[in-house]
Amino acid sequence: MIVSVVRFRGNIRWFQSDIDIWILDWNKWRHEFLNAGYEVPELDGSERFGITVVNQETAERFLSAVSIFEISKNNLHTELLTHYINAKSWWDVSDLFPTVFVDFDKNRVGAFYFEGTRIERYVPDGWIGEFVDFANIYNEDVFPSSEKFWISDGFDILKILNERGSMLSDI
Repeated sequence: MIVSVVRFRGNIRWFQSDIDIWILDWNKWRHEFLNAGYEVPELDGSERFGITVVNQETAERFLSAVSIFEISKNNLHTELLTHYINAKSWWDVSDLFPTVFVDFDKNRVGAFYFEGTRIERYVPDGWIGEFVDFANIYNEDVFPSSEKFWISDGFDILKILNERGSMLSDI
C-alpha cells in the first residue's frame, strides 16, 4: 500500500491503495514487459475500473472509482502523530508519506520511493513523469504547505524526521 496525492481542478486529495492503480499508462507498462521477453496478456482495464490509460479524458471517472481508497489528510496527520514520537527517522514512518503526486492540472506525475515500480516511467502521452522529492520541491501553487499533513503550525515533522535520521548516520 502507498499513499498518493492527487491535484485535480486545483483541489488536493489523498489516497491509500496498491501502487499499480497509480501507473497511469498500463499499455506502456505492458510493452516494457513484452520488450523484455515476457508474455503478458492484453490489458482491458478490467482490473482498474475499465481504464487502461488514466489521462485528462478519463480522470474524472478514474477518481470517482478510486474514491473508495480516499483518506483524509487529518487521518494521515493523526496516524503520523501516533508514530512520530518513537520514530528515529523518516524510514520508521515512510509508509505514511506520499509516494506519488499525480497532477491532472499540469499533466505531470512526480514519484519518490525507495523500492517498487517506477511509476514516473508510465505516464500518458504528453505528460511529464519525474523522479523527484515533490514533498519538498514542488512550488506552493502546485502543492501548498497547507495541504501537507506533516506540517502544522509551522512544525514540519518530515524535516524533523530527516534531521533525526541524519544525526543517526553521523554516529
